[in-house]
Amino acid sequence: MPDHDEGKESHAGRIVTFYSFKGGTGRTMALANVAWILAANGKRVLIADWDLESPGLHRFFQPFMDADVSGKPGIIDFIRRYEWAAKEEAVRFESTGISGTQAARDEMTLLIGRHISQVSHYALPVNWPFLDGAIDFLTPGKQGNGVYELTLSALDWDTLYDTLGGAEFFDALRAHLKNAYDYVLIDSRTGLSDIADICTLHLPDTVVDCFTLSTQSIEGAARIAKQIQHYTERDITILPVPMRIDHAQRANVLAGLQLAEFLFEGLPAGMSEPERGQYWTEVEVPYRSAYAYEETLAAFGDQPGSADSLLPAYERITARITENTITTLPPLDERLRLRTRLKFARTALPGPSSTRNRSE
Repeated sequence: MPDHDEGKESHAGRIVTFYSFKGGTGRTMALANVAWILAANGKRVLIADWDLESPGLHRFFQPFMDADVSGKPGIIDFIRRYEWAAKEEAVRFESTGISGTQAARDEMTLLIGRHISQVSHYALPVNWPFLDGAIDFLTPGKQGNGVYELTLSALDWDTLYDTLGGAEFFDALRAHLKNAYDYVLIDSRTGLSDIADICTLHLPDTVVDCFTLSTQSIEGAARIAKQIQHYTERDITILPVPMRIDHAQRANVLAGLQLAEFLFEGLPAGMSEPERGQYWTEVEVPYRSAYAYEETLAAFGDQPGSADSLLPAYERITARITENTITTLPPLDERLRLRTRLKFARTALPGPSSTRNRSE
């Protein structure tokens, strides 16, 4: 992770969460491609797999990382280390009689600062010769032998927030990451949960709220949007994004989009009605069956200029996230694209571990 001065919010980066109420939206693939577009345009990007119960973001970058990336420590290990240390401090505060005092709060702040500074040790580089940019990857945690599942289930989010300074911990993490990277992209857990709240309320500046055109998916995504709008700590930009759109089902698509625009009324905020109408026309991500069978970045899977392509949709999302400062993926040598495309195909070949829900 790059080293930068803390606390300089004026030039800090942005944290963007990709969320979906239901699985199967293509959320993770969208995040992976946006990250690639940003890095190819010279941005320092961190991608974080917070879909802790169903991780899989690493598969889109597997050709460029250690084959054992899922065995590397990450988010859960990082949080658990803080939790253990905070519990020890709480016991010490009780035994010395300083619990609840300003001295105890000051010491807890120092403890948080020490732990936050260690997050760089968990960031793994994505090995690609970007001209000026870079992608680092924060895994969900060290997996294998059932330890990950036990560690995840043992983490008590209520206790972390209520008695162990969890809110201050995540505030400090947010500030640290914003000053270390231009963009931090978070792949959030689906549904309603404490983990999803961290990703949609506590950490981000922007939420890309992904949904398919089923009624349940639209209503769930709109519900989360309203929850974010009612959050009072700071303004969070909400970008509703309809995904897996199949225009062969034109009547269903029109009905679904009308429902979405109604339930997401006034979003995105800060636009005139004509601008908002243009947004809804441009931002949708089409369904492409070829991507249902392997985790491949559109930068390598799509032929340049192809009409039957996902890449332009991801470029449009990137443009919205960056307020039109980045709108396209720089050209890539065709021979390099094809060679790298073959690497993705080879990575997808081995056994059962590659059968994770590819539609995330």
